[in-house]
Amino acid sequence: MYDILNVYLENGLRIVIHRIPNIKTIACGIWVRQGSKYEDASTSGQSHLLEHLMINMDNHGNARFQELMREVTSEGVIYNAGTTKENTSFYFTGLSDTLEKCIKTLASIVIENKSFPEDLLENEKKVVVQEAISFYSSFGQIKERIGQALWGDMDVGRIIVGNIENVKNCKNESLENIIKMAYTPENSTLVIVGELEYQDVLKIVEENFADWKDTSTREYNEIVESEPGIYFNSGGGKNTVIAVGFRTGGYTEKERINIDVMSKIMGDTSLESRLVKEIRVKKGLAYNLGTFTSFYENKGTFSFTSVCAQESVEEVVKLAIDEFQKAKESGFNKTELERAKRILRTSRLLELGNLTSQLKFLGKCGSFGHLYSLEQELRNLEKVELESLNRTAAEIIKSDNLSVAVIGNCNIDKLVPILNIN
Repeated sequence: MYDILNVYLENGLRIVIHRIPNIKTIACGIWVRQGSKYEDASTSGQSHLLEHLMINMDNHGNARFQELMREVTSEGVIYNAGTTKENTSFYFTGLSDTLEKCIKTLASIVIENKSFPEDLLENEKKVVVQEAISFYSSFGQIKERIGQALWGDMDVGRIIVGNIENVKNCKNESLENIIKMAYTPENSTLVIVGELEYQDVLKIVEENFADWKDTSTREYNEIVESEPGIYFNSGGGKNTVIAVGFRTGGYTEKERINIDVMSKIMGDTSLESRLVKEIRVKKGLAYNLGTFTSFYENKGTFSFTSVCAQESVEEVVKLAIDEFQKAKESGFNKTELERAKRILRTSRLLELGNLTSQLKFLGKCGSFGHLYSLEQELRNLEKVELESLNRTAAEIIKSDNLSVAVIGNCNIDKLVPILNIN
């Protein structure tokens, strides 16, 4: 049995508390629905910059926040933050007796950090710019580029680190506007995990968050590019990184688990997956290859990626398309299904043993307005059947649902005709 409490403060703040018995640590964090999805051409990258500033211990403009951060870190609390397409999060992990201080500090971050000293802003802009330069010069950007090809340079297709010039030229006024419009109680989810007494925790939360003013959040209408496209960035060294991706449904749709299973069958890094067998084991065309899934609230991505020599790009893509075609036409078998389920079961059990992983899972779910648990994920995984898996594959794997992203040299004109699934 797993124990999760979901309540709201009067100001609209959602609180999710997951009680886990017999552990001596706690984790807590707050998820604000603000990320690159909600930006436009003039603000792209500013959500990520704001995340850096909100958690920065050198913010001498907020003495109380500085003191709280010093206190929690001196007691061994580990803190971190992150920006995604749809959320900005701030979270802490520490011993059980640090919970109250951690909650106080989270409240200070989102309620009191309203503006930032100019010297802090200018210094942090340099840090974020360097992070963006590193991202844009690496093959690691391919996962975001295939999302951009699938969904367009908007909504969840927008790159998280954003536009470097926007970051360089960002003013406090722009950041203050994001805080005003997005850092509101009704737009946030507070998650707490550990061996907890619900009433005691709720009392601490109310003491620190009840005075957070209940203000309106900016409205947002989701934008969808009518058709998937192609991302191509030529140049670079001898290798090229490619991605072939398909649009999928969002995080809350029941087919999500099927897509995760399909991803493991097609491109798990083990030598038993279909794409690894065909491209690496049989042909020796690539060492770094595999599949991944990315799920957002209402959209998702299922993609294959590979790093290979320039002269091998067309063959690698053709082999991948052939394998996707076979999966669409003939589906999968029971042996593949059971192997994939075991791999995913192992991953979920490892996450269950990690407090921060549980916190992040609940934070993402809670921000979408849905209450799941890793325990429920395991239950849903066991219910995946071959018939529904093959039906999902047939529905997703199709040409009008497909995009390609390429970073490096290749003949894109020769590549495009290969991207055809009947």
